[in-house]
Amino acid sequence: MDDAILAQQLAKTGNLLDLLNDEVWLQETDAIEAECGGRVEAGLALKPYVEALAKAPPEAFRRQRHQVEILSILLPELKNWLQSWNLGLSFEAVYVEAYRRLYGHLEQFMSEQAAWIEALLAEDEQQLPMAERTVRSQTTAMLVQIFTQEDWRAFADTAAKGMAQGVLQRGQREAVPSAAL
Repeated sequence: MDDAILAQQLAKTGNLLDLLNDEVWLQETDAIEAECGGRVEAGLALKPYVEALAKAPPEAFRRQRHQVEILSILLPELKNWLQSWNLGLSFEAVYVEAYRRLYGHLEQFMSEQAAWIEALLAEDEQQLPMAERTVRSQTTAMLVQIFTQEDWRAFADTAAKGMAQGVLQRGQREAVPSAAL
């Protein structure tokens, strides 16, 4: 949007949202939108992104939505499971690593466990109390199957590094007050 128009509107009414009631401005905005095919961008840097979206087949959007629905169930379960490990200072680092690796395995997992995933999503749509979600109760077992030996090693390494880093930071913070005396 043009800075001069915004400054003029601010000086005129003190409220930029009043532009939404200005018929001339609305017509100009409609004309700009029509000129670019209804795709108004937030700068030239987004042009390749907008063009890619325009070319993406509807199936890509459906697949992405499906992944988001699955992750909306799996990620809280992953977090709860990892919290039960009592990772302390390294929890956040291990969770990020586990999330990254889960996402990396998601396509293969979705194809191998399609029936279970569909049952999980169907159960989620029913909005049953958590205690009655029998398919969801299998999530931890499914997560165990997803992760490879390499993933487990990465979790252990991440936990060890996270704990070491946390202890070292704690030592530095504790040393600072005593050095000031």
